[in-house]
Amino acid sequence: MFKLSFIINLTVFTLLGVLNTSAMRCEDDNEKNLSSLEKIVKDLKEIKTDIDHLKQKLPQPKPEDLAMFDIRFDTLPEKCLEQVTPSNCAEATACTRRSGYYYIKVNQFSNDSFLVECDVHTEGGDWTVIQRRQDGSIDFYRPWAEYKKGFGDIDGEFFIGLDKLHAMTNYDGPQELLVLMENGTNSKEGYSKYDAFKIGDESEKYKLKRTGRYTGTAGDSLRGHIGLKFTTKDQDNDNYGTNCAESFMGAWWYGACHSSNLNGHYGDAKHGRGVNWYSFSGHYNSLTYAKMMIRRRRK
Repeated sequence: MFKLSFIINLTVFTLLGVLNTSAMRCEDDNEKNLSSLEKIVKDLKEIKTDIDHLKQKLPQPKPEDLAMFDIRFDTLPEKCLEQVTPSNCAEATACTRRSGYYYIKVNQFSNDSFLVECDVHTEGGDWTVIQRRQDGSIDFYRPWAEYKKGFGDIDGEFFIGLDKLHAMTNYDGPQELLVLMENGTNSKEGYSKYDAFKIGDESEKYKLKRTGRYTGTAGDSLRGHIGLKFTTKDQDNDNYGTNCAESFMGAWWYGACHSSNLNGHYGDAKHGRGVNWYSFSGHYNSLTYAKMMIRRRRK
């Protein structure tokens, strides 16, 4: 009995000691926290005092200075608030007037919208970019199905797709085509512009139906392709004995075979195999940059 009583008393004493130690630690922690808070409050008061002194030293603004910051926000036109998918870049950028990426929809083509890049700066704007070559990062030596659908990175090298191109050149009024290019050999830049660009549908093998009147600085290397069907490495629709797409590493409206080859093998200096625009850089100089854009023809 004595042993049991001793053990109980010892246990109680030990527990009381532990509790007392914990309480002392909590008290110490509270004192430290309180001390830290008091220091923070003191520092903040000193900062506020410094700011007040600086304000007093600042010169008073003049009325004409305040006018610089008198910003007014005009309400957007009602048409800009409508939730209607635009059918081209002119409509897409009408309110923003900013180049960038927008969704458009050509109703006769599809009920689904698709992403395009719009350019509002070049030659008056409203352009839809349909193709770009700039660094050889994308392989353009592709089969028919991929040219039909489109491929690549819209913010880099890409081709928009023949189905979309047919829809845009047939269901949105007459289209202008602008081809921008650069010859890296001599850093020369040029352009070719056409005022009536149009292609057929797949049943017509996406034939290049017309280009319209030419203007520009790079020469007309597209007129000779009018009336020609589109050819890829797996679908030979050209007028030559062999497949021009295979011979010249691209896909285009080939005849026998080409005076332009903007979907050719990037950087290839062999005859006719590169990104070529004959009237600008010949058949041996592959363009270092090329961009094709379309927009509805302006009156």
